[in-house]
Amino acid sequence: MPSKSAAISHRTTFTALFAVLLMLVATTLYALPAAADGEAAPSTVWSLTPASQEDEDDRVSFRFDVPPGESVEDAVELTNFSAQEATFTLEAADGIVSDAGVFDILPPGQENEAAGQWIELDQQEVTIPADETVTVPFTLTVPENATPGDQPAGIAAAVSTGDSEDVSMVSRVGTRIHLRVDGDIMPTLAVNDMNIDYEQNWNPFAPGTATVTYTVANEGNVRLGAEQALHSAGPFGIVEADEQPESIREVLPDDQTQVQVEQDVWPLFALNSTVELDPQIVGEDEIDAELTAGSGETTAAAIPIPQLIIMLILVVLIWWLVSRKKRNQKKFDAAVAAAAAERTGETNHDETPAEFDARE
Repeated sequence: MPSKSAAISHRTTFTALFAVLLMLVATTLYALPAAADGEAAPSTVWSLTPASQEDEDDRVSFRFDVPPGESVEDAVELTNFSAQEATFTLEAADGIVSDAGVFDILPPGQENEAAGQWIELDQQEVTIPADETVTVPFTLTVPENATPGDQPAGIAAAVSTGDSEDVSMVSRVGTRIHLRVDGDIMPTLAVNDMNIDYEQNWNPFAPGTATVTYTVANEGNVRLGAEQALHSAGPFGIVEADEQPESIREVLPDDQTQVQVEQDVWPLFALNSTVELDPQIVGEDEIDAELTAGSGETTAAAIPIPQLIIMLILVVLIWWLVSRKKRNQKKFDAAVAAAAAERTGETNHDETPAEFDARE
């Protein structure tokens, strides 16, 4: 017959298992309606592309050459690939290049200053049934006083957020407009604000690190890419170091991008760095003008502190060894002289008068 304590232990174990089972059932029952209530809304998938034309292949972007004061008409195609109807908003904006080097347009809320405000869309809000495409015409009018050269822009479509103020993020899909205003073309790149930050390597048998920073500015009026070459050396061109920084894909007119390059260089009191830019035509652009290369140069101190410390220690050690040798030599010479003097004195003392007379 089981003891009373064993029976209590069995009841306790059963009660605990029953409580755990109730918790699992309650959690499951609670999760079912929660999942239903929190079911994500159907996703919206869409695209915005240049409208197809009978005499051209499918375009991935718009490309216009327009004289000041004239207009051009075209259209975009907005396709709703979703399984439900969706409402989209359309907007045109100035083109920019992001910090990641990717083309984009101004974010919502920022005011256009150039080609973005020259584009007039026939519709700014479009409701499209599922799996349908709508064509939206637009007109681009270049002002009489427009600056010649590239004036990038784009058209974007975003899902309408309605009247809710709780939505803080808008997803956009866009298409690019390559607009060139007729006139004189000046393809020019420049290197500005070049600087060297040298960091010592406290290992005297290894080079330090020079961080070279500079900005590549497009001072012309057409977009350009660039191949780069960075050359660094000590005084009189000794101990050279060369780097090929990553190519710059695109810099828009009146825009710039910052470049940072690290080099392993030996400290030789002064470090001179020179960067050379080889301008590149971007994509299918046509530039009937000479590409003007850019370059920059700067010098910075690169004091070999660890090596100087080693040299100082060696100089002190050599001085101490030489001084010690001289001291020992002096002591040795003094001892020899003393010994010689003592020996001479003893010899004179041992001579007899007869011997002295014989020498006389």
